[in-house]
Amino acid sequence: MSELSKKTVHMIGHGHIDPTWLWRWPEGYEEVRATFRSALDRMNETPEFTFTASSACFYAWVKACDSELFEQIRARVKEGRWEIAGGWWIEPDCNIPSGESFVRQGLYAQRFFEKEFGVRVTVGFNPDSFGHAGTLPQIYKKLGIDSYAYMRPDALTEMHYPEGTTFWWQANDGTRILATLILESYNADAETRERIERLAKNVHLNEGQKEILGFYGVGNHGGGPTKRAIAQIQEAQNDKKSPKVLFSTLRDYFDAFLKDTDEKAIATISTDLQHHAQGCYTTHADIKRLNRSTEHALMAAERFATAAWLTQNHSYPQDVLEKAWKDLLYNQFHDILAGTSLESSYEDARDQLGAARHAANVVRNESIQVIARAVDTTPEGNTLMVVNPLPWPVRQVVTAPPIAARTLETPIHFVDAENEPTLSQPALDERIGSVAHVFTAEVPALGYRCYHARSGHKKVKQDGKLKAGRDFLENKWWRIEFDPYQGHLCRLYDKKREIEVLNKGNVLAAIVDSSDTWGHDFPQYRNEAGRFGNAELSVIEEGPVRATVRVQSRYGKSHADTFVSLYRNDDTIDCVFKINWQERYTMLKLGYETRIEQGVSTYDTAYGCQERTTNGNEEPGQKWIDLSGEVDGDRYGLAVLNDSKYGFDMSGGTMRVTLLRSPAYAHHDPARYDSSQPFAIMDQGWHTVRIRLAPHGGTWKTAGVCRKAWELNEPLFVHVESAHPGRLGPSMSFLDTEAPNVLLTVFKKSEDGEDIIVRGYETAGRKTDTIIRLPNSDRSARVTFGPHEIKTVRIGREHGNAVEVNLLEESME
Repeated sequence: MSELSKKTVHMIGHGHIDPTWLWRWPEGYEEVRATFRSALDRMNETPEFTFTASSACFYAWVKACDSELFEQIRARVKEGRWEIAGGWWIEPDCNIPSGESFVRQGLYAQRFFEKEFGVRVTVGFNPDSFGHAGTLPQIYKKLGIDSYAYMRPDALTEMHYPEGTTFWWQANDGTRILATLILESYNADAETRERIERLAKNVHLNEGQKEILGFYGVGNHGGGPTKRAIAQIQEAQNDKKSPKVLFSTLRDYFDAFLKDTDEKAIATISTDLQHHAQGCYTTHADIKRLNRSTEHALMAAERFATAAWLTQNHSYPQDVLEKAWKDLLYNQFHDILAGTSLESSYEDARDQLGAARHAANVVRNESIQVIARAVDTTPEGNTLMVVNPLPWPVRQVVTAPPIAARTLETPIHFVDAENEPTLSQPALDERIGSVAHVFTAEVPALGYRCYHARSGHKKVKQDGKLKAGRDFLENKWWRIEFDPYQGHLCRLYDKKREIEVLNKGNVLAAIVDSSDTWGHDFPQYRNEAGRFGNAELSVIEEGPVRATVRVQSRYGKSHADTFVSLYRNDDTIDCVFKINWQERYTMLKLGYETRIEQGVSTYDTAYGCQERTTNGNEEPGQKWIDLSGEVDGDRYGLAVLNDSKYGFDMSGGTMRVTLLRSPAYAHHDPARYDSSQPFAIMDQGWHTVRIRLAPHGGTWKTAGVCRKAWELNEPLFVHVESAHPGRLGPSMSFLDTEAPNVLLTVFKKSEDGEDIIVRGYETAGRKTDTIIRLPNSDRSARVTFGPHEIKTVRIGREHGNAVEVNLLEESME
């Protein structure tokens, strides 16, 4: 018996479908129907043929437009020849979506598959995503999925797999699933027979591996297995020199691999799976911004809808929210969210994400209106309800619109419900000639506090100083100095710890970027073409609350307005960049050259974080990055927080945020860009980016970095309410927890029944006992979080009993 004949190759019939890529979604819709129809035809012709397809969205499309086709699929699923894999709504990008987005991918998909097919998917499948967050094993496992098949990064040039390409993939909480790298490709047709031979001989297999995975079928624009490919598999089955070849499924492969392999001998990988196409972390700034803002809008809407449901018995808009979530999830498809689709497809994405965000904002507004009508606002004049969307107390500067004080004589001051004044100052309004005001508000966890505008000057104790000059800002925490010619920060001094933090900061550098839309084969972007300079500096605010310096600078055909603000009662350092970008095939990076030595770099990821080396490679992250090490012998670090960015790099003590890229749309090597042709260039025009700097002693784990990043992305907001009696007091909280390292993210009604779902995760890597409280309804739950654990609790609305549940909201017992 030959060595090949001892091996079994599991051939997976598949038709890879990009519902949006080099075409728009209506064309993708039809390719789903055509591919599924073709697979059923092949089943009718070949009784042993099996087919694997993912994405609940695709099945929902078929159900909506072709009930006969849907029923035929249902019959083949029941028969066991049609495998539903993936367990997610779509095949998303796996670096950019938030942790909660991944949860909803699985929650809505698994519920759909169970309802329509009686199937609980156990095999994750996302072959084409450009990298995979290291927290996914925990999320997958708590969605009922124990194994995972993917194709990028490959084993040839992108990632080293030291002990084979089927391995235990372990998250930082210790949860593991069995993962396998798809070798060669998820597509094959004419060379299916040759592929079988190559797979059996592949050097990247585990040592002694007998069970081997292979794919065949026409893909990208769908298609699926052809008669020719099926015939080639049958030929191999009849060839005694070939390995054993099966028409198989992903589930059968993983089961056979485990049956044939000592589990203890399987290697473990305990990190994220990177890198492929690193430009995609930044490509198409607008879709990244819309994704982030829509995610947070939906989570905030759910929290307030739950508060209105619990306190006012207001109907919970479950169907509206689910529809909005699904619109978001579709647009997290890897070729949409990664920025690699046609320009015209982003018109659809903007429409769909706009609809989702609008639906979320309608729900939030309606919920706040319902709560506000029950609040006692009887003092004369308008009440400013300052609302906190986050389940921990927040102090921030907020803006009172002109309507809040339109009947009052200047000067204006603001007081809380106990008539205690708070610091305030006039501020520019959006309308020319109109005046708004900003004031400092302190609001309890997921709740509100009422403030009122009053005429006259009210003396308020001013703690510490706040100064501004053309080239400096200073408060009791920091002194910031600006280079008067180039406009960047040339000093950031920590006055409390007596530490010089930066050599330079807010450096806007243009980087030569000749890579394609994906950024193929560009692990680093370090070739500077120049920096923004020729700066004009001016003080535009200097009041008791906030001081701001404006920096106007230029590079090439582009212009940047940078606004740097310090506050009297807050150690926040805010930077707002308004950039008119007009460069082509150029990247824009924002840099901070710190004095931190022996630094450890950490990147925010989906419901977790990831440490990486400071080698200058382009890396994926989410709301924050941190570099913690030593400055002059003291433990010290800097966190850089953002509202819409996902690409970063760190080299030595330098931290950089990738703000913009400007290749042509859907430009894939080896095609060459021709500037004489009217190809559309990405990221042209105005962009606004909000950055918050958080220098800290020690490490990010004790500096509240995670919460600060969420506060940037979900700030306090003001609701103006007229005067009326009510049963609710001037301040209220609906949800909180006492542990600062536990970040609660979800507060919603259960998918089934009348219970409350609360979800959060442990951020600092330490076991934590805490109490989750619903102060307004006298409900609480004592919960233990393991290090880095994502935990979901189901609390009865009526009886108050609390049980731990999985991400499908089912009991863990």
